[in-house]
Amino acid sequence: MSETRAILEDTCAKLFARFEEPAVLRRVEETGDCAEVWAAVAEQGLDQIFSGGSDDPWRDACVVLKACGRHVLPAPLAETLMAGAVLGEAAPEGPLTLAAPAQSELTVGHDGNLTGRLDRVAWGGAARHVVAEAVGRAVVLPVSSARLHTDRTISREPRDTLLFIDAKPVGSAPRDGQPTAIGALMRAAQMAGCIEAVLAMTVQYARDRQQFGKPIGSFQAIQHQLAILGGHAAAASRVVDAAFDRIAATNASPEVLLNEAAFTKIRCGEAAGVAASIAHQTHGAIGFTDEHRLHYFTRRLWSWRSEFGSEAHWSAILGRQVAATGADAYWPMVTAAG
Repeated sequence: MSETRAILEDTCAKLFARFEEPAVLRRVEETGDCAEVWAAVAEQGLDQIFSGGSDDPWRDACVVLKACGRHVLPAPLAETLMAGAVLGEAAPEGPLTLAAPAQSELTVGHDGNLTGRLDRVAWGGAARHVVAEAVGRAVVLPVSSARLHTDRTISREPRDTLLFIDAKPVGSAPRDGQPTAIGALMRAAQMAGCIEAVLAMTVQYARDRQQFGKPIGSFQAIQHQLAILGGHAAAASRVVDAAFDRIAATNASPEVLLNEAAFTKIRCGEAAGVAASIAHQTHGAIGFTDEHRLHYFTRRLWSWRSEFGSEAHWSAILGRQVAATGADAYWPMVTAAG
């Protein structure tokens, strides 16, 4: 990691840690009000990475996204970066969100205005604009022109329905940005950071929790499970770093973006399931209590795992792609990232 990104990581850690306490997370989950958190994020310019705020936006975004997951930041910074990656410098100011194309249904009128619904939009009510797909382009719609129906996922993060009637877009971009792939890639980066936090939390608990007069971490069965968790955490973090490096090196080539999204979402999704299971087995019942921090992380892992395509979704895409290229192209494709 470069010195600049090390400073960025340290800045994010210090800032996001202010909003990581269960009392803060619980308040935002109950009210949906993340204005205080967003103001602190925007003050540091972290939302501007893809709209002129960085000379190396993909690698910088990787650092910020992993920090978002590591501290389960209760604000739509990840979604703003997703939308920013689709729109580039055309992105409007303020909190943004990205609607998954699979959950979007918009029709275009003769005057170019849009009517339809966007389902399960992350932080839909907290965003100023939403980026959605319509007629083969990514369009920008003001959330203020939508009828809002609020909802939550198992993570208790907002996943809102936005209903538009004859709404006028305020911007657009080519669909080459592949919104689903960008969403999957960035969710995977959040998951990798979240898994790192779950690992650290679980290792510390195993050191502190006494049973039969000694820490439970001294028992071989627990050590074995922690080793498995550590392996998955390292693999998830490494695949995310490699993906963002390759995307940056190829100037976000659509083909590379699609491949890396598939690899990272599959691997991080698998790691998320294992991490949550081992963490809760190690913590026992206390990990589910409202006062404990663990479930704020694992609930998000379970939720993020299915968003912008599950492992099954991306495995099917990757499998079809491999089959279409033929046997001779398989090994070069596997080794290309190296």
